[in-house]
Amino acid sequence: MDTRHSVTRCLRECGLDLRSAVRSRRRGRLDAARLRMAASAYDPDSSELITPYVQEVRLIAERATIELRGRLIEDRHTLVAAIHSGAVPVVVQYEERRSDSPALLDRWGRSVAEWRTAAALCRTRAESIAGGANLRLAHYWDAVWQRQSAVDEDPRTRPQDWLPGKIALDADWQEPDSWLTAAPGAPSVLTAALRVLDGGHARAGRPAA
Repeated sequence: MDTRHSVTRCLRECGLDLRSAVRSRRRGRLDAARLRMAASAYDPDSSELITPYVQEVRLIAERATIELRGRLIEDRHTLVAAIHSGAVPVVVQYEERRSDSPALLDRWGRSVAEWRTAAALCRTRAESIAGGANLRLAHYWDAVWQRQSAVDEDPRTRPQDWLPGKIALDADWQEPDSWLTAAPGAPSVLTAALRVLDGGHARAGRPAA
């Protein structure tokens, strides 16, 4: 699912691939005249710079990453179900009986590891989408900046760190285990089992590194 080809195709379908640069620059030149002040006069976090085009690009990226996450959960529903069902005996053995069972934990840990690997690959795709969206914004603001500074005796170049509306993945992308629960952070059998797995019990009963 998460090959380089699929990333490229996803960016193309979202309109976030390299070919979108021409459209982004054209829109930037048009919007340059509509901004009440020179873009360079604004802080990059200023709400005045969240133009309709910036909002459009941000919405495209947000929708695409949400769809990626939903597709991962749908495609891996069998694995997710196995993780949930396997959490019960882990909690019973380690939390209630207070007895180690390395073989049991190892089997369940393999399923969790498979999920985390799939989630990491999915996050890579999401980061590519965010990067493609930010590239569109960079082309857009380059055009705005250049058009507005065209009359200056000393034309300016947009600083690389000046990118209003810059897109970043939300914190949930760093905690894919929370996607397995209906209410992230709420106490549950699954979170208890994950605590056992990550809290000092490694494969085959060896302490986690």
